[in-house]
Amino acid sequence: MYNRVWIPDNDEVWRPAEITADYKTGDNVLHLLLEDGTELDYPVDPKALPPLRNPDILVGENDLTALSYLHEPAVLHNLKVRFVESRLIYTYSGIILVAMNPYKQLPIYGDAIIHAYSGQNMGDMDPHIFAVAEEAYKQMARNNKNQSIIVSGESGAGKTVSARYAMRYFATVSRSTSNAQVEDKVLASNPITEAVGNAKTTPVSFHCIFSENERNYHIFYQLCSSARRPEFKHLKLGIAEEFNYTNMGGNSVIEGVDDRFALKKTFMEDFQMDVFKILAAILHLGNVEIIAVGDERSSVSQDDKHLSIFCELLDLESNKMARWLCHRKIITSSETVVKPMTKPQALNARDALAKKIYSHLFSFIVGRINKALQFSGKQHTFIGVLDIYGFETFDMNSFEQFCINYANEKLQQQFNLHVFKLEQEEYMKENIPWTLIDFYDNQPVIDLIEAKMGILDLLDEECLLPQGTDENWLQKLYNNFINKNPLFEKPRMSNSSFIIQHFADKVEYKSEGFLEKNRDTVYEDLIEILKNSKFQLCANFFQDNPIPISPFSSTIQVKSAKIVIKSPNKQFRTTVGNKFRSSLYLLMETLNATTPHYVRCIKPNDQKLAFEFDAKRVVQQLRACGVLETIRISSQSYPSRWTYIEFYSRYSILMFQQELSLTDKKQICKTVLQRLIQDPSQYQFGRTKIFFRAGQVAYLEKLRSDKLRQACIMIQKNMRGWLQRKKFLRIRQAAITIQQYIRGQRTVRQAITAAALKETWAAIVIQKHCRGYLVRRLCQLIRVAALTIQAFTRGFLARKKYRKMVEEQKALVLQKYARAWLARRRFQNIRRFVLNIQLSYRVQRLQKKLEDQNRENNVLLERLTTLASNHSNDVETIQKLQQDLEKLATQKKTSDEKEKKHKDEYEQRVSKLENHNSELHQQKRQLEKELQEKTEEMKEKMDHLTKQLFADVQKEERQRIVLENNFHNQKQDYERKIELLMEEIKNLKYENEQLQNQIREEQQIQDSLKMEAEELVNQAKTIPELQKEIELIQMQKMDVEKQLQYQKREMRDKMSEITMQLHESYDFADARSRLSTEDLGHLNEDGELWFAYEGLKKATRVLESHFQSQRENYEREIEGLNSKVEHLSQEITHLQKLFREENDINDSIRLQVARLTSENMVRRTYYITSKQNQHFSLTGHFNVHYFLPTLWRLQDLEEELDKKDRLIKKLQDQIKTLRKSIEIANEAPMPSTSKEYIGMLQYRSEDEAKIIQNLILELKPRGVVVNMIPGLPAHILFMCVRYADYLNDDGMLKSFMNMTVNGIKQVIKEHIEDFEMLSFWLSNTCHFLNCLKQYSGEEEFMKYNTPEQNKNILKHFDLSEYRQVLSDLAIKIYHQFIIVMENNIQPMIVPGMLEYESLQGISGLKPTGFRKRSSSIDDTDAYTMTSILQQLSYFYTTMCQNGLDSELLKQTVKQLFFLIGSVTLNSLFLRKDMCSCRKGMQIRCNISYLEEWLKDKNLQSSSAKETLEPLSQAAWLLQVKKTTDDDAKEIYERCTSLSAVQIVKILNSYTPIDDFEKRVAPSFVRKVQAMLNNRENSTLLMLDTKYLFQVTFPFTTSPHALEAIQIPSSFKLGFLTRI
Repeated sequence: MYNRVWIPDNDEVWRPAEITADYKTGDNVLHLLLEDGTELDYPVDPKALPPLRNPDILVGENDLTALSYLHEPAVLHNLKVRFVESRLIYTYSGIILVAMNPYKQLPIYGDAIIHAYSGQNMGDMDPHIFAVAEEAYKQMARNNKNQSIIVSGESGAGKTVSARYAMRYFATVSRSTSNAQVEDKVLASNPITEAVGNAKTTPVSFHCIFSENERNYHIFYQLCSSARRPEFKHLKLGIAEEFNYTNMGGNSVIEGVDDRFALKKTFMEDFQMDVFKILAAILHLGNVEIIAVGDERSSVSQDDKHLSIFCELLDLESNKMARWLCHRKIITSSETVVKPMTKPQALNARDALAKKIYSHLFSFIVGRINKALQFSGKQHTFIGVLDIYGFETFDMNSFEQFCINYANEKLQQQFNLHVFKLEQEEYMKENIPWTLIDFYDNQPVIDLIEAKMGILDLLDEECLLPQGTDENWLQKLYNNFINKNPLFEKPRMSNSSFIIQHFADKVEYKSEGFLEKNRDTVYEDLIEILKNSKFQLCANFFQDNPIPISPFSSTIQVKSAKIVIKSPNKQFRTTVGNKFRSSLYLLMETLNATTPHYVRCIKPNDQKLAFEFDAKRVVQQLRACGVLETIRISSQSYPSRWTYIEFYSRYSILMFQQELSLTDKKQICKTVLQRLIQDPSQYQFGRTKIFFRAGQVAYLEKLRSDKLRQACIMIQKNMRGWLQRKKFLRIRQAAITIQQYIRGQRTVRQAITAAALKETWAAIVIQKHCRGYLVRRLCQLIRVAALTIQAFTRGFLARKKYRKMVEEQKALVLQKYARAWLARRRFQNIRRFVLNIQLSYRVQRLQKKLEDQNRENNVLLERLTTLASNHSNDVETIQKLQQDLEKLATQKKTSDEKEKKHKDEYEQRVSKLENHNSELHQQKRQLEKELQEKTEEMKEKMDHLTKQLFADVQKEERQRIVLENNFHNQKQDYERKIELLMEEIKNLKYENEQLQNQIREEQQIQDSLKMEAEELVNQAKTIPELQKEIELIQMQKMDVEKQLQYQKREMRDKMSEITMQLHESYDFADARSRLSTEDLGHLNEDGELWFAYEGLKKATRVLESHFQSQRENYEREIEGLNSKVEHLSQEITHLQKLFREENDINDSIRLQVARLTSENMVRRTYYITSKQNQHFSLTGHFNVHYFLPTLWRLQDLEEELDKKDRLIKKLQDQIKTLRKSIEIANEAPMPSTSKEYIGMLQYRSEDEAKIIQNLILELKPRGVVVNMIPGLPAHILFMCVRYADYLNDDGMLKSFMNMTVNGIKQVIKEHIEDFEMLSFWLSNTCHFLNCLKQYSGEEEFMKYNTPEQNKNILKHFDLSEYRQVLSDLAIKIYHQFIIVMENNIQPMIVPGMLEYESLQGISGLKPTGFRKRSSSIDDTDAYTMTSILQQLSYFYTTMCQNGLDSELLKQTVKQLFFLIGSVTLNSLFLRKDMCSCRKGMQIRCNISYLEEWLKDKNLQSSSAKETLEPLSQAAWLLQVKKTTDDDAKEIYERCTSLSAVQIVKILNSYTPIDDFEKRVAPSFVRKVQAMLNNRENSTLLMLDTKYLFQVTFPFTTSPHALEAIQIPSSFKLGFLTRI
C-alpha cells in the first residue's frame, strides 16, 4: 500500500512508480519500478519525498476530497480515470464542480435527467451541473437568500454551455401555470446572447473581446451569410472576407456551423431590422479608408463608398463624419483648437467608435431580453449565473489578459474566504476544536494592481498626460516596484515587459499598447454627430443620461455581506481600466450578497478531440482555477470525513466480537478507532462524523485489505487442502484396484499345474453335491413357505369378512346417530317456525292494541273538541251577562229614589242573600277540597294557580266587605228601589241555575276525561308485559344458542368417538406383532395383505371426508341460525325502541290530559266565583273594572286551549308515524308477507340531490366496503337509472345521469390526493359502466347473464353516449389514481431498492467526501425493501377491498412495477457509487422479493415481472465477468432490454468496492460498444418514468341479482323505495 508513489514527468506531468527496496530515513535515492517495467534510481530530498498514491479502491471517486492522499497527482489521476475510462465529465472538489469539456454531445441533459436531479441532495447523485443548480434553487427557496453560480474557465472549456444548462434547469423546474413560457423564453434568448456576445479567438473557441480575433462576433458572419436575402439588400453587405472586422483572423468559417441557419434563430421581433442596420453600419465603418497626409495628418475621401453607406444607414451627415474621423477638438481655458490626427490615431478613433456603437447595441439587446423575461409578480430573491473568463497566460499577454487575470484575482480571493468560512462552520457544527488554517491570501497581488499608486493608477496617470507613452509608464513601474514588491519582476531579456506573480502562475505582460487600449476613448465630436442622428435607435444610444439596464435595479435590492472598498473619485476617470475596476467592484458587491456555487470548466486538450486528456493543459488549468488550492486547504486539516454509519459499515470487518456486541454504533466506532490508530491527533470525533488526517483512510484501507487477504488465504488454504485430499484418495483407490487385478492375474498364471487340475476336479465334485443339497433344502423351504402363505391368506380372508361385518354394524350406528340428528334438526326448524308464528302473533296483538288506543285517542279528541265548543258558548253567555250588568248600572240611577219605599222588604231580601252567600261559601270550600283531593299528582303545577285563586277570593272578600259597608251606609237610599229590582233578581236566579247546570255538565265531562286517562294508564301498564314477552323471546334465543352449541359439541364428541372406534376396531400393531419379518415378506409377495390394509385406510378416509362434509354443512347451518338469531335480536331491539317511544308518547298524553283536567277545575272555580261576584254586585255599588282581570284570564284560557289542540294534533301525527314504523317492522321478519322485487329503486325528482349527496359526496370508503358486495353504490345508482327507464322519462334520466357524473367528478376533485377514495370510485365507476353494458340489451354483453338478469335490461333508452362519458371519466380517475400511488411509493424506491442492504454485509460503503449522501447521515427512518412491499400490499389490499376488477388491478401493478424498475435504473445510471458487483447482488435480491410478492398475490399473469427486465439485466451486468471476448459476446446476447448507451454507461460507471475487484478496461468497453453498434434502439440514457401503459377497462358481468340487493342504513337512503 505504501510502496507506490508519484514522480514528476515532463510529458505526463506525474508518473506512477512502485518502490522496490525499503527506504530508510535519510536515503537520497529511491529504487523504483515504472509501469513499463523500467527500473529507476530516483534521487530524492529526504525533506520532500514523492507523494504517495491512493489505494485503487479510492481512485475514480465522485469527490476529490474523498481521496486519502490529497495532492496534485492524485487529483490529476482521479480526473483522468473518470474522464477517459468512465466517460464522466463532472467531478466534485469540495464545493467546486469540475466540468471537463468532452467535445462530444452526451445524452445526460434531457428532461428526464432534470427531473431525476430535481429535489435530490447533491451527494445523492453523481456530480452534474444540474446538481449544482438544484442546490442553488433549493437554498434560495429554503433560506430565502440570493444565490450565484460562478462558471469560470478558459475560453473553449464550455463555460457558456454549462451556464446555458444551468439556466435551462431553472427554467424547467420553476415552470408554473402562470408562467409556463419561462423555459421557452430563457432558451430562446441563448442564440441571441451567443450571437452578439461570443466570438472565436485564436487559442480558444469563444471569447467576448472586440479585437483582432480569429473570428469576430458571430452575428456579423450570420449577417454576411444572409446578405443576398431580399430583406437585407438595403444593408449592402457582402461576404465576410470583404470586411476588415470579419477578416482579421483569416478564418471566417467554423466547421459544422451554418451561419445562415443560425440567423433565423437569433432575432424574431419587430425591432430586428433596426439592429441589423446598426450591425451593418459597424461593418461598413470598419472598411472606411483613412489616407495619410504627411506624417501629422490624415483624411477620408468624401466619395468613400463605405462611409456613404455608414452615414446612410444611421442617417448621419457624411461630410461631418469624414471631417471628425480625422480631427479632434482640444479645449483649453482660453480657446478651442482643432487638431488633425495621424493615420494610426484616426484608425484607433474609428475602431473606438465602432466598439462604442456595438457596446450600446449589446446593452440594448440585453435590456430587451431582461424585460421579456420579467413577470408581474413580486421578486424576492434571485439566482445569478456568472459566465466569466478564467485565468489566462499566453505567449503574448497584453492589456486584455491583465484585466482578465485581475478579475480572477478578485474572484479567487472571494473563493478563498468562502472556503475558509465553510470550513470553520463545519468545525463548529461538529464541535471540533477550530485551528487556524494557512491558506494563500492574494491580497498583496490585488493591492499591487488596484491600490493607490498601483499599476492601474499609474496607467491612468500616464494616460492623462498628452505625451504619455507605454515606455514611460513601464519605467514608472520599474521604479516603484522592482526590489520593493516581491510579486513584481522585470524580465531578464526584455525591457518592454513586466512579470506579475499571480495566484495561479507568473505572467509576463508586454507593455506595448497598454495606454492606447486603456484610453479607448471616443471623441466628443463623433458622439455629437451620432446624437443628432435621425435614426432614433442610434440617437437614443448616445443620450447624456442613459437609464441603467439591470434585471435587479427595480425589483431586488442587493446588499453586500462584506464591505467593499470603492475606487477613489478622481476627475477624468473615464479610462477602460477605471471602468473595468468599477464594474468589478459592483460584481463583487453582488457576489458577496449571495451564496456562491462554483463551476470550474476544464479544457482537456487544445485539439478538441473527444475524451482525450492532455495532462499538461489540465494541470495548468487546475492550478489556475483554484481547485488545487481548495485541495491544499483541505489537506492541511482533516480532509477525510466519514459518518459513523459509513465507518461502521466499511470497517466492521476490523472489529472484534466484543466490540460488535455494543448497541451504540457511535461508541463502537470510537473504540475501534482508538485501537487501530494510536495517535489521537490523527483523527477527531465530531457530532455526526469522524475527521481524519491525510493518509489515515489509506492506512485503514490497508488494514482492511490485509484482513480480507488473510481471510482469502485461509479460505484458499482449506479449499486447496480439501481438493488435494480428494485427489489423493482418488489416486489411492485407483492404485488399490490396479494392484488387485495385477495380483489376480499373477495368481492365475502360477496355478496352472497337475496338482492344480486334480484339486480343480475335486472341487467340482464337492460343488455338485453341495448344490444338490442346497436345492433340496430350498425346495423344502418353498413348500413350508407355501403352506404358511396359505394359512395366513385364509386367516386374512376370515379377518376381512369379520371386518366387513363390523363395518356394517358401525354403519348402522352411524345411521342411527345421523337420523337422530336429522330428527332434531327437523324439530328445531319446526320450533323456530312456531317461535316465528308466536312472534308474529304477538306483534299483531301489539298492533291491534295500538289501533284500539288510537281510536280511543280519537274519541278523546272529539270530546275535547266538544268541550272547546261549550267553552265558546260560555264565553258568549258571559258577554251577555256583562251587557245585562251594564243595563243594570244604568237602571241603578233610576232606582235610588225607590229604595226608601222598599226598605223593610230589602232587609229581608238581604238576609236571604246573606244566607245564600254563606251556602255558596260552604259549597266553594267543598269544591276546593274536592279539587285538592283530585289534583294531588299535579300539585306542583297547580300551586301557582291555587295561590292566584286564593288571592282573587280574598280580594273579592275585601271588595265584598267594602260593598257591605257601603250598603249599610246607603241602606235607607236603596229601600225604595228594592221592589223595582225584585223581578230582575228572579231573572238573575234563573240564569244562575242555568250556569250551575252548565258547570255540572262540565264536571261530568271532566270525570269522563279522568276515566279515559285512567284507561290510558292501564294501557301503559301493559307495556311492561310486552317487555316481559320480549325478554322471554330473548331467553328463548339464548336457549336456542345454548342448545346449538351443546349439539355442536355433542356431534364433535360423537364424531371423535366414531373415529376412535374405527381406528380401534382393527389392531394393526397386534397383527404385525404376530407376524415375523420373513412371514410378512412371504405373505405380502403378491401385495394382497397390504392392498387390503390400504383399502381399509381409503375407506376410513372416505368416512372421515363424509363426516367432515357433514360437519361443514352443520357448521354452515349453525352460522345461518346465528345470523338469523342476530337479525331477530336486532328486530327485537328495534321493537323495544318503538315501544319505548310509544310509552313516552302515552306519558305525554297522560300529562296533557291531567293538565287539561286541572284547567277545567280552574274554570269551574272561576264560574263559582263569578256567580258570587254577580250577587255582590247586586248589593252594592257596581264596579266595571272588577271584571277586567277575569276577562283577561278567559282570553288566556282560550289561548291555552288552542295550544292544547295543536299539541293533540302533533301527538296524533306521532301515533300515526309509530303505527307505520310498527307495520314496517312487522313486515320484515314475517316470511308470509315478503315481497318480490324487480330490481328498481323508486325516487322522486327532488330527491336526486339527496341521492348524490348521501351516496357519492358524503360516502366514506372505510367501513362501507366491509361485508358489502363490490360496487354497491354503482348498483344502487343503476337501480335508480332503471326506474327512470321504467317510467320512460327522458328528462329524469338525463338529469340523474348528469348529476351522477358531476357528483363523481366533484368527489374526485375534493379528494384528488386520497388514494382510498380514488380507488373506491374507480371501482364503482367501472362497475356502473359494466352495469350499463350488462343491462343494455346488446347481445355481446348479455351472453353471460342469467334469465333473471335478462329481465332487468333497459327498455326505452340507449345509454351508449353516457357509457363513453363514464369510460372517459374512469380513464381520468385511473390516471390520477396512478399519480397518487406513484407519489406515495416513489420516495421509497431508491432508498429501498438501491441504498438499503437487504443482504446484510454484502455491500460496503465508501467515503463520499464533502458532498455527503443524505442516506449515509442517519438510517433510523430510512425506507427499506420491506417498506416498498408493505406499500404495495397496502395498495393491493385497498384495491381488493374496494372491489377493483382483477384485470384493472393487474394493469395497476404493472404500472407500479415499471415505475420501480425505471426509477431504480435511472438512479443507477446517475450514481457511480452504486455500480458494483455487490450492489448488483442486492438489486437481484430485491427483484426476487418483488417476484415473490407477485407470486404470493397470484399476479404472475400481470406482465409486471417483464417491466423489471431492464433492471434485472443491469444487475446481472454488474455481477458478470467483464474481461474476455466471450464475456463481451455474452453481454451482447443477454442484455437485450438495455440500449447500447445504457450498457456502455454501466460498464464505464462500474466501481470496485474492494481491491480484489478490477475496473472494466476501456478496451473491453470498446469491444462491447462495437458489437452494439448494429443494434437499433434508443439513444436515450434515461427511461421515461412518466410513461403510462395503455389502460383497458374489461367488461365483467355482475353476478349479483338486482332484486336481492339490500341498502345499508348507513347510506341514509331511506327515502328510496324498492319496487
